[in-house]
Amino acid sequence: MSKKDYYGVLGVSKSDSKDAIKKVYKKLALKYHPDRAPEEKKEEYEEKFKEISEAYAILSDEDKRKQYDSLGHGAFDQRYSQEDIFRGSDISSILRDLFGSSFSGGSGESNFGEDLQYGLTIDFEEAAFGCEKEIEIKRNILCDLCEGTGAEDKRLEKCNKCNGEGRVAVNLKTHFGIFRQAIICSKCAGDGNIPKQKCRECNGKGIISKRKKIKIGILQGIDNGQILRVGGEGNAIKYGENGDLLIVINVRPHKFFTREGDDIYLEFPISFSQAALGCKVSVPTLSGSTKIKIPAGTESGTILRLRGGGVKNVSAYRIGDQFINLKVKTPKKLSRRQKKLFMELESS
Repeated sequence: MSKKDYYGVLGVSKSDSKDAIKKVYKKLALKYHPDRAPEEKKEEYEEKFKEISEAYAILSDEDKRKQYDSLGHGAFDQRYSQEDIFRGSDISSILRDLFGSSFSGGSGESNFGEDLQYGLTIDFEEAAFGCEKEIEIKRNILCDLCEGTGAEDKRLEKCNKCNGEGRVAVNLKTHFGIFRQAIICSKCAGDGNIPKQKCRECNGKGIISKRKKIKIGILQGIDNGQILRVGGEGNAIKYGENGDLLIVINVRPHKFFTREGDDIYLEFPISFSQAALGCKVSVPTLSGSTKIKIPAGTESGTILRLRGGGVKNVSAYRIGDQFINLKVKTPKKLSRRQKKLFMELESS
């Protein structure tokens, strides 16, 4: 089974910085760490966690990333062991920062805001050559008036429910007995502090919803269903980093072309006489039209190839080809003279 593209696994682009990739990996590690998996999804989470960790280990290492960009998975298959791939990575450090040394059972808290998702429809040519789009989204931001504190005068006091701890202890009854567990305080939402006087703009939440216009650079060669990640443009949270905006690309079908990977395909009709005698015809391409030679005696279904006539790979330097599927049109109505000529051809 072929491996997935490392950039696609993390939902990042080839132009993203090491810091941007690290931020994305942190969020995915929080989501897919096996210790946080529901019992019925343990295997699924373990597999996903291995996948994102391997992708991060490669893309966070400058030398390994260069090798991957040049040769793809071939740079590592049968030449690198798992130990080689993960050697020198800071994954252990990241996991300690996220979960602490005693993490288990999903008790770690995320310090990232929620990611937002936006579906963007673009034309076939826009996907092939890249473009810029402006979109408008509604997202949570820190309240301007209270600067995210939730307090009218930015003055806070210790929460009297949790005594400033941000958590309260509760007793949970189970079939195995009563267990004492710390949960997030409902009054201060885990902050440990509450506003003395609630902000009139956000009603003490520190967060408001606001619409924003964002310009999105669409990468050359992006394909249907691929995702662009715009860092920091998701929802904000108090005392944490903004989530990201995930742009899900939907490419409109083309009138003539279809796409498979980086290659494009065109079904092109030619007449019976053109197929029999050979000719030169003008065919459409992504960059205009070009003349191709049809050899004499061409059969219907013959496929011609235009090297480099396809789409640039979104995460590598290679360009696909254009394939032209020739379809010979059989005439439905023939004149008396044409019938005679065909009969002469048949008997010759």
